[in-house]
Amino acid sequence: MGRPGTSINARIAKLEAASERAKKIPRGSVLASRPMCEVLGVSWPTLREWCNEFHELEASGAVVRGGNGIEWEFKPAPTVRIILKAMKSQRDGQARKSREISRAIGVSLSPDEAAPSLAETKDLVNLTLAVVAAQEKQGRYTPTEQMLDFIDRYNRRVVEGIMGVRTRMDPNGKLPPQVRAEIDKHLRAVATEVHGEAERFIEENRAGTIQAGAI
Repeated sequence: MGRPGTSINARIAKLEAASERAKKIPRGSVLASRPMCEVLGVSWPTLREWCNEFHELEASGAVVRGGNGIEWEFKPAPTVRIILKAMKSQRDGQARKSREISRAIGVSLSPDEAAPSLAETKDLVNLTLAVVAAQEKQGRYTPTEQMLDFIDRYNRRVVEGIMGVRTRMDPNGKLPPQVRAEIDKHLRAVATEVHGEAERFIEENRAGTIQAGAI
């Protein structure tokens, strides 16, 4: 996904500039990994991560995977175009999640507000839960069913993301079995803890909502 702290809009702007550079390369050219990184303006670990994440790169023939002494091959313009399209799709998805959050917590976001990253989304949700908890203590707020449903969906996505980390770390299954097992054990523990916290919050507040409605 690129280096942490870089917004998705900044990455898209960088890729659009890379697209212009790629168009100047003669049609039919094939680049190795280093010159392709120079066209994109990113490091090799970032480009390799994109290749692992965006499967269309290989499926379309824009990228031929290397390894074991064989150099990677990249068709410049198609490679940039596919990555740019995938990034824009991610940005649109994040914007939809932002709108869900704003509806759930009653915050108005301007139409042109930049979509937050997953980390920023998580921070916003955590901040919202803290505010809700403080207001509940004062007897001023009861979470709506809409917000509780959103937290449930968000929780499931976070757990899925946590359990997908090992696959992204070791897409070709080259880690030793004992290392994979240890990573899976740790990720399962983290996912269980996160899931449990969210489930407790949802159950407690749904019970409070039911009681309030019965009064």
